[in-house]
Formats: sequence, structure tokens, C-alpha cells
Amino acid sequence: MYERAVAYIVSAITLTCVLLPLSWPQSRDSFPLSNYPMFARGRRSAELRAVYAVAVDDGGGRAFVSPKLVGSREVLQARALLERAARGGAEAVGALCRSIAARVAVVDDGEMARAVEVRIVRGRHDPIAYFDRGVLGREHTLGTCRVPGRR
Repeated sequence: MYERAVAYIVSAITLTCVLLPLSWPQSRDSFPLSNYPMFARGRRSAELRAVYAVAVDDGGGRAFVSPKLVGSREVLQARALLERAARGGAEAVGALCRSIAARVAVVDDGEMARAVEVRIVRGRHDPIAYFDRGVLGREHTLGTCRVPGRR
């Protein structure tokens, strides 16, 4: 009987802790209890805005440059490098573009081995359209440079 009472009390406390965040305003978030506001709020748009590097071959084929070739194995650090260059203007974009192109030049297999040009691009894309139908959004080329030693 005692064990059953303890089980009911523990269950009631657990259920209360799980349901309590549902009564909070959407703006409130508290660890360890959370109403997960990042998922509970409506999003204005799923549009992705990013600066990224693209390698282009002689035929116009494109391949996204990996974070390692951008300058860091870490995705967020590579993104920060690209964003910082974009904010820094044409000179900063050109310098980063040339350093990426130099790293692409030593790749001897895969898509990067065929690349003759690197572009730093600012894009606005709908991820669903891209992953579902392969449709790219709007892009604006911030800078272009040749891959050294390639035609």
C-alpha cells in the first residue's frame, strides 16, 4: 500500500512538472522546465539567408565549398569567416576568395578537382523548395576569383 501511494505521488509530481510549462506565457523559458519557445512560436518565414562559397567548373557546374576549404573544419566558424568577409566589403571578400581558391587548387579528386573558379555568394533560399525540388532562390555574387593553376 505504501509503495502504491509513493508511486501515485511521484507520478502526480512528474505530470505536473511536464504540464506546468503549458500554462506559461510564450515569452517565458526556464531550465529545466521549458515550453520550448523556439518551436512554440510561429515563424514568419522559413527563408534561409546565408553567405557561402561555390566552386564552378568549366561547364558551369557548381559545388558548395566545404567548411574545411573555406578555412575551418567547424561549420559555424567557416560561416563566421564568410559573414565577416561579406561585411568587410570587396577587399575582404577578395582576400577570402583567393585563400579558398588556393586550398581548392590542391584538391585532386571529386568536384573540387574540376573547379576553375570560386564565388562568394549571398543567397536567400526556401529550404523546402531546395531540398524537395532542387530550386535555388535568389543569389548575389559578392566576389569571384580563379583557382590557381587551372584553366
